[in-house]
Amino acid sequence: MAYGLEVFNAAGTKKIVGNTDRLLRLVAHGTVTVNRNSYVDIAISGMENDDSWTVGLNIALFSFFQNWYYTKSTNNLRIGYSTSASTPASRSISYYVFRS
Repeated sequence: MAYGLEVFNAAGTKKIVGNTDRLLRLVAHGTVTVNRNSYVDIAISGMENDDSWTVGLNIALFSFFQNWYYTKSTNNLRIGYSTSASTPASRSISYYVFRS
């Protein structure tokens, strides 16, 4: 019997990290400033839109977290900020890209 942490996708149907996997590797990180209702594209060599790539956004508590989004695609990470006109014209956010 093996003991350890197992991580599944949101639906619980596919294991992303299991107790026999190695730790995640940090591939890229940084901070970007995104204008209101816009996005920034970040080149990430080798990135794909699959479960082996994980993105973390450093969203401060009470900072309209529901307005941030990201999209993974081939060699690219898109971080967007979608919000109403009553919020700041731009915001900065830190991101972390991991690969299992």
